[in-house]
Amino acid sequence: MDAIQFLKQEHRKAKGAFAGLLEADPDKREELWEELQPELKAHEEIEEACLYGPLSEERLSDSSLSEWVTDEHQEEVDEVENLIAKTLHLDPKDDGWMKIVRQIHTALEAHIRREEADIFPRISKAWEPEKLEKVGEEMSAMKVDSGR
Repeated sequence: MDAIQFLKQEHRKAKGAFAGLLEADPDKREELWEELQPELKAHEEIEEACLYGPLSEERLSDSSLSEWVTDEHQEEVDEVENLIAKTLHLDPKDDGWMKIVRQIHTALEAHIRREEADIFPRISKAWEPEKLEKVGEEMSAMKVDSGR
């Protein structure tokens, strides 16, 4: 599986996990969040190590991709990490906690849409299929190594 396919598969899993969390009874929220949160962190680490980090070291002719890789992606990650940090100080049974989780969900949905509609096609043009395949293998191995 190439890198783009791997990430799209991970996106589908995250969407499903969020759907379950948003519909869960208040008593189940904490358990579901404790399963989802490390998955989100692992996803970000894999993306950075295998995809965006290496892309940032290349001279990209695509200015939109370059801007995403060097600035915009990290800004979106920082936004979500700040929201996640806020959840740590709230009770998952409270409406305030759910409000923040909904904000995280909204931010991640926008992030996924941007990656899948705009960024991934640009990466597919920047990297040869063989490189995408190799990076996909690296991502899969990193995920296995993380225990996720």
